[in-house]
Amino acid sequence: MRLLYGNGLRAEIWQPFVDRFRVKIGEVYGSTEGTSNLVNIDGHVGACGFLPISPLTKKMHPVRLIRVDDVTGEVVRSKSGLCIACNPGESGAMVSTIRKDNPLLQFEGYLNESETNKKIICNVFTQGDRCFVSGDLLYWDRLGYVYFKDRTGDTFRWKGENVSTTEVEAILHPEKGVADATVYGVTVPGREGRAGMAAVVRNHDDDASDEAFVERIGNRLAASLAPYALPQFIRLCPEVDKTGTSF
Repeated sequence: MRLLYGNGLRAEIWQPFVDRFRVKIGEVYGSTEGTSNLVNIDGHVGACGFLPISPLTKKMHPVRLIRVDDVTGEVVRSKSGLCIACNPGESGAMVSTIRKDNPLLQFEGYLNESETNKKIICNVFTQGDRCFVSGDLLYWDRLGYVYFKDRTGDTFRWKGENVSTTEVEAILHPEKGVADATVYGVTVPGREGRAGMAAVVRNHDDDASDEAFVERIGNRLAASLAPYALPQFIRLCPEVDKTGTSF
């Protein structure tokens, strides 16, 4: 075996894996429904892709990074109302051009129209243009390599997989004793991505101890979710804050 290709290999195990098995690693970043992707073909450790640093990139390349607010995840726009392209050394959201006249750049969307609309932003670089937004925060270094940094919006990334917070919350809300719940990703030292945190507010319909309550909802989650989607932490709290962070 000479080459392993995939996506989501953690940076901290990349080089040890190469050293042990003497195999080259390639990374690809994108989605099945998206209009473009990024590729790391030379095995640069930790990078999920590459964007050429050239004036032509702005005019010809279908993939760009745009600035977003670090706290809210909202797209940052200039006074003209257009998005602001990232420069090398900056982090931003990946967008890729949507064009109806090019089969390779068409976005067919999802069955759910509202989900489709979440993935499209308009007036990106010119008035009237449209782009597919990945929902990820990426870092573009000064050599042109691109690195996955974080998820934005109502998903987070853990163990190389995207986790939907709403999917996990939908399992928690009907459970006996749950008055409210919110799920989000939290950083864990030494681990790439974010681990799931379920913040749960108890109601007065359940007289079980906190330990028994947490064990019960933990078992319910384990029976309903893929292993990577399981919250690693469950926190009981008097109330939960819910702040939208969508594009």
